[in-house]
Amino acid sequence: MSKQEPEEKVLAQQLGGEGNHTYPDFDAMWLKIAADRQQEQAPTVVKRTKRTGFLHGRRLAFLSSIAFVIIATPVLASMSGKWDFTFRPGLKAALDQGFGQTLNKSVTASDVTFTIDSAMSDDNGTTLLYSFDPKDKQARKWGFSEVELRQADGEKITQVKGGREMEMYWKNGYYSHRWDTENKQYNGFFETDWTFPGVETDVQFIVRGLQEYRDKRVPFNLDTSQDGIQTFPIKKDGIDTLNIEVVNQGAEGVQIKSSLRYMNKQAADTASPRIQVMKDGKLVKSERLGSAWPDADGVYGSRDYYRWKDINQKGITFDLVYLVEGQKIDGEWNVGTLNLNKEKSLNASVTRELNIRFETSFGTSTIRKLIIRPTGIRIEIQTPEAHQYPIFENTFLSINGRKLEGYMALENGGDDEPEPYMKTLLFDVPPDLQVTPDTPMELMLQNEKESKSDYAHPVLLKNISGEKQTVTTDVEGYPVKWTYYKANGKLYVKTGSTNERFGGIDQTYYEQEGEQILSRIVYIEGSTPWVSNDRVNVFPGFDRTELELYIKIYHIWHPDRNLAFKLQ
Repeated sequence: MSKQEPEEKVLAQQLGGEGNHTYPDFDAMWLKIAADRQQEQAPTVVKRTKRTGFLHGRRLAFLSSIAFVIIATPVLASMSGKWDFTFRPGLKAALDQGFGQTLNKSVTASDVTFTIDSAMSDDNGTTLLYSFDPKDKQARKWGFSEVELRQADGEKITQVKGGREMEMYWKNGYYSHRWDTENKQYNGFFETDWTFPGVETDVQFIVRGLQEYRDKRVPFNLDTSQDGIQTFPIKKDGIDTLNIEVVNQGAEGVQIKSSLRYMNKQAADTASPRIQVMKDGKLVKSERLGSAWPDADGVYGSRDYYRWKDINQKGITFDLVYLVEGQKIDGEWNVGTLNLNKEKSLNASVTRELNIRFETSFGTSTIRKLIIRPTGIRIEIQTPEAHQYPIFENTFLSINGRKLEGYMALENGGDDEPEPYMKTLLFDVPPDLQVTPDTPMELMLQNEKESKSDYAHPVLLKNISGEKQTVTTDVEGYPVKWTYYKANGKLYVKTGSTNERFGGIDQTYYEQEGEQILSRIVYIEGSTPWVSNDRVNVFPGFDRTELELYIKIYHIWHPDRNLAFKLQ
């Protein structure tokens, strides 16, 4: 084995394999609901829960709206307390204030009773609240093998597979459930952006197969003082090896980077691994949410952040925790025809035509509409180009002194759809914030990210070999460090800057016979593009020792570019 081979393998394991990692982390919403949940909420800022492994601009299949002040239906209000709406506070707000409809239809198959308890429908989507009772005495982790929504005549509306399939095809919808200790059952909800014209329609909701997943814990001896990659053989349950790197981040503490190499696809689809740090048998929580993703090659990467004083205590232990399949219950549960009615939500909806123009680095954009609905608020923005959109590190909607943090849903249009230039900002409204059609609102966009292309000045990479080389250049006044080397016929180039205003180099290229040979991005540090400006690019089939490398796409943050708009 050559010297380069293990280094490349370690890089692939450490950095998560080649390709773009854009899958949302549904582990916390699906099988890992009870584990590692952390939600930070400042007194005056309502923050969306950060999702790991999530590039900016991606979204889950829930679209939003808002809650008006009405007298809540007691049944629905009490019902909403049994469900976990950590990721959908706007849905709880709508139910608490009476915008749902009670259905209460059940069916029993394979000795499991499945019930559709209620529904919430509006012009943004459809949500069904369900419960099921597999006769458990205590909580277990269950997932459906398949969930399907059909028209009354049997025509399929949408279908959601279990496991990683749901992660990869989130636009079809998603489900989430948790254990109800009092009633010894599981309460959950299914949500899709599908909706129907008019006021009501009939549908069928079918779930198939229940698969249990169990936590398996493997301890490992991590030396937190050691530099470089530490490898721990697992060799069981389809998992080959665990690789850990401890990164000293100075006063910020320590970052623990981890990745797994799998032996088969089934383990990659099932494992949902996580690193747990324990002190005398109690969990040591990380300082902030790290990033995590499964890639197409079965390499799972994650990053967790700790304070040095927490990680260096006596009695600290480290465990790899992952899921393995347990009991399986075959069966199909279909409660029959469900009548969905969105009359209440239609009456509670308000749409404001705004047409507020504003300038960004992409040109002139226009705030077209403000849409207030039972589960949240939507703001529609028309952009100058279909694939260009304004990105801001912070997007807030100020309502009566409360700042709601929103995000942009980019995939509500495309080249072959009616409005490819329309983007949507989404804001969930928490249950304790009541809004009327006339409540004053202000949109605040802070710290703009400017994207640029085709930087004119190349960087010269000399003496390219299996040994790492570094060179530092100036890009528009920002220092950029280039680290490069070859491994197995590929050129790896890592870039990064000590100046946080530099947003990173997303893609590079070199010229060959009049053509641009573009790099492939193998890893983007952090779950959002403002966490770090480190990037790694790769050129396959590379055999040169010297290269003029050009920047294709790069970004710059502008903290002085802040916008505010009175919406009503």
